[in-house]
Amino acid sequence: NPSKTLIEIPTNKGVHIKSAGIKGEKYVYQYVAYFRNSEGLPRNKSKIIGKFDVDTGKMIPNSNYYEMYNVSPAVPELFVSDYGYTYLIFKSCKDLGLFDCLQGAFGHKTSEIVSCAAYIIRHGNAMDGIDDFQVDNFLPGLNKLLTSQSCSRLFAEIKPQQLDHFFKKWIDITIKDDIVCYDVRSISSYSKEMPSIEKGYNGDHEDLSEFNLKMFCRETSKLPLYYNRYDGSLNDKSNLPNVLANAKTVGIDKVKLIVDGGFMSEACFKSLNESCRAFTIGVPSHLDIFKNIMDENINGINSYANKLAWQEVFCVQKPTSVYGVNGKLMLYFNPGNHSELCKDLSNRVDKLSAELSKLKRCPVSKLKRYKDYFILERHESDSGFNFMVDNTLVDQMRREKGFFLLFTTDMAATPEDSLYFYRAKDADEKLFDQIKVDMGGNRIRTHNEDTTDGKIFVTFIAVVIRAYILGKLDKYLCENSLSLKRAFNKLENIKIAHDNSTRTCRFIKAITKQQREILAVFEAVDSIAASLDSCLR
Repeated sequence: NPSKTLIEIPTNKGVHIKSAGIKGEKYVYQYVAYFRNSEGLPRNKSKIIGKFDVDTGKMIPNSNYYEMYNVSPAVPELFVSDYGYTYLIFKSCKDLGLFDCLQGAFGHKTSEIVSCAAYIIRHGNAMDGIDDFQVDNFLPGLNKLLTSQSCSRLFAEIKPQQLDHFFKKWIDITIKDDIVCYDVRSISSYSKEMPSIEKGYNGDHEDLSEFNLKMFCRETSKLPLYYNRYDGSLNDKSNLPNVLANAKTVGIDKVKLIVDGGFMSEACFKSLNESCRAFTIGVPSHLDIFKNIMDENINGINSYANKLAWQEVFCVQKPTSVYGVNGKLMLYFNPGNHSELCKDLSNRVDKLSAELSKLKRCPVSKLKRYKDYFILERHESDSGFNFMVDNTLVDQMRREKGFFLLFTTDMAATPEDSLYFYRAKDADEKLFDQIKVDMGGNRIRTHNEDTTDGKIFVTFIAVVIRAYILGKLDKYLCENSLSLKRAFNKLENIKIAHDNSTRTCRFIKAITKQQREILAVFEAVDSIAASLDSCLR
């Protein structure tokens, strides 16, 4: 791998060393321009040409060095790389069948895609540090120097027909006979030029355009199956038929689908009923259908005959038709939640009451904060006001606490099954959290359609890999009070030395007990050692 070459630091004029980044690591810079500012003072511009290696006093050159000095990358005789983390990434891809799906669609670009995904999992989706990542980590099968620019070219080269080929194969080997969850999230973009980036509601209240990302995932394995994006200004309900039609073309058809209450509409019910074997949807508490069934069943719902088999939750069922679709409503009541939520409501009313007592003027600009709980009367003679708790509204809110309503067309499903699978719908939400929080995907910094489509796909691959690894490691992490990030740190410290002259690899030091425990979850203790024989092939 040419990016790991150690060379002497050039002695040319303008070459200097200084620290940069959060870690304060040292880099080698080359002045590229000299000028005077508006005040006539001398100034300069410089570029990083490599990373300073403290142990040898040499530098690890980057792409700027090769371009500026017009030399070809040399092949080093011996270098040391982190290996444990990237080995696990590539092994997980192969164990999932993901690697084969990628190779079938993208051929020789597969190693580049997986390497970019490995970087995104650890460092987020801003690709400007991937060359340093490649310097530090051995990436199996990758014989190309990755930079931010080369990643952009890779993203732009990912074509729609390749995506269709990949998803058909991926869904074919993954979906089985499973419950599928579906969710939608918005992703903000700095681009002002992309056709599919439009003004919508920005959850972070920033003046950024956005697009919507819709995701399907398996309930049991929590693995992402498929995604698609569409304009930020399009309504999720109105676009659902297109979503389901697109999903059908890649093999998501006649499955049991779980969606949230945001899709309560006649058009959505029609689309879901036509496209799904069965569907389950949460019914928002503000709808009349919720209030009516609660009024009919609130008395006596907590009788023992209505108790679920596996916890202190009660349920009554009612066969019915909603928007012309036959199914059943299931009203759940959790007494424990009712008590806790009523307590939280009382605390909120007390807190707001204390706030109002301290105000001297009527809070005209904050009426929304108080009007659901209080009756406020402004003084006619001044800006003062009187207030009192609206007991009728608060009692109504207390009455509804702990109740939850589902509608399902799965007539054979028990109340226990339906509740379990709906609660498990947060698998999709957690996948979005991975994209938007853990992997820095809440902002897209690409500026054209092709690059954005490709980058979203590589981020999707990163989410698949991370979800698989987290699912396998979840129990171990909990038992050892270890975060996934720290587990990756432990694995990164498995280092190998590879010698190009003898075509051999070896571990720098023995694998620790904790590293073995993590690898054992993936049956990789022996296979990581065996893999060294093929590292340089």
